[in-house]
Amino acid sequence: MTSLTDFLSQPTVQWILLWLLLALVVVLLFVRRPRTLLLSAGKEGRLEISRHALHRLLEACCEQLQGIASARAQVTRSHGKFRTTLRLKVRPDAKLDAIRGYLTEEIAGIYRDNLGLPDEIGPIHIEVVGVLPQADTFSAR
Repeated sequence: MTSLTDFLSQPTVQWILLWLLLALVVVLLFVRRPRTLLLSAGKEGRLEISRHALHRLLEACCEQLQGIASARAQVTRSHGKFRTTLRLKVRPDAKLDAIRGYLTEEIAGIYRDNLGLPDEIGPIHIEVVGVLPQADTFSAR
């Protein structure tokens, strides 16, 4: 242990460690994901959407279905394609195959029609992460 503290107390080693730490911070700043996604750019300007807004748009699309209790969306961009992951909590009477087909079409439609990204639609992964009890149709007043 003494040899390690002697080694680390040398000014040359301290400077090297400081520069390595600074380089790591710079690399992390450049590698981090941007807060917005560029949808289109031209001479008229740019159209961007925040990641949070895109996630909420997809979650709202999912939650309008009767069999889905809640949804969480995550969108990543890889090789020019948007990869969408949906984590759903469903109700016991949910028809999962019908939900998968509907959501795949609707989300592709959102990318194509709403966002103007016809060629950038990647895989859409749907994960069921929980089953919630049936919604109570009678409310006590």
